[in-house]
Amino acid sequence: MNEVVIKEEELKTPLPTMSIGDIVRVADKYYQLVETPEKERTWALRDKGELKQDGINLMEVKKFHGWTVKHSITNYQYTIGEWLNLSMPSQWNPKEGDFPTIKKLFTHIFGEQVELGYDRYTLLVKQPEQLQPILVLCSKEQGTGKTTLLNFDKALFGQNAVILNVSQYEQQFNGIFASKLVIGIDETVISKTFIKERLKQDSTAAEIQLRKMHAEHKSLPFFGKYTLCTNKETDFIQLEEEDMRFWIRKVEKIEGEFDETFFDKLVQEIPAFLYFLLHREMHVPKPLSRQWFSKEQIHTDALDRVLEESKSTIYEDIKAFTEEQIYSSGKDLHITVSELKGALNGKYNAKEITKCLRQEWKKEAPKQQRYKPYCGSELKNGRPYLFVTEDVYKAHS
Repeated sequence: MNEVVIKEEELKTPLPTMSIGDIVRVADKYYQLVETPEKERTWALRDKGELKQDGINLMEVKKFHGWTVKHSITNYQYTIGEWLNLSMPSQWNPKEGDFPTIKKLFTHIFGEQVELGYDRYTLLVKQPEQLQPILVLCSKEQGTGKTTLLNFDKALFGQNAVILNVSQYEQQFNGIFASKLVIGIDETVISKTFIKERLKQDSTAAEIQLRKMHAEHKSLPFFGKYTLCTNKETDFIQLEEEDMRFWIRKVEKIEGEFDETFFDKLVQEIPAFLYFLLHREMHVPKPLSRQWFSKEQIHTDALDRVLEESKSTIYEDIKAFTEEQIYSSGKDLHITVSELKGALNGKYNAKEITKCLRQEWKKEAPKQQRYKPYCGSELKNGRPYLFVTEDVYKAHS
């Protein structure tokens, strides 16, 4: 996907083409644009009979085929052809200026990867349809700024952002987030496999089934980007080596005195921050994967700790045994599945051990060969797996 070039005359959001009170027909239902007490705009379902009683000429109501989603801060449109846009216009107009408070927050959250953090937000603003990794902010400490970033996202993207808890995300009906660009999930502990799989699927999906209570399910374009915050540092989710959709950062406690005006300053600096995002050159100018960044670029020590914590009990038992043997002998270890089964006192069967060696240890099926068993001196025939001394020493260096 080529980078979008924003022209200077496009930097001011055009006036909305819909006003509060406007009534439209979408497929065979009628909706009215209303403003909630929280000053948010939404399309409220209206009864056809009530509209007639109110004196509305239904023949003059503008008709649309259905709903769609098209996010834009610089060139928002309520309508996309004959489709009504479920995303909402931005309240911000970019303006050149300084944003020291936002810089402070981003430097704290993203650390040595701060340029990638700016790239993430540049893509959200300029290329909202581009896939991105799931950002996870973890820390067992309080006062780290994790939730502050979620609230900042809500202020920056307005009605096109939402903050959920896990129970809201896992429920059947998804109308609360299906049309959003930024989806924050706070206090995240993903204990159910289907939630992890749903996150992985949603983060790369081009469409989502809009599910609302007492309403027909509809397919919508989906561009949601996830930010998860958790007080757990290693055991909030079970990951495998292949789960590279996650960008996991451990966030430290913010030092210094508490500034009660900090968030207000963040909000005041949003126009300048948007101007910066629209004009900066990308640190990663071209996509290196489906989710733009390469696996190596978003790799962190925090991810390694989660992967290690995610290992199965059988993996840990094999690891403990093989390391003990290598440390005591100082040599590479050759051992068959049946020998491992005996060494682990029959705790696991051969099928379980083989599955672990193939899937978690990433070892290929061994070939028939002559080898020296760990518990004997005579060479014998078999299909032993190899555990290398260098790998053990490297892991503990």
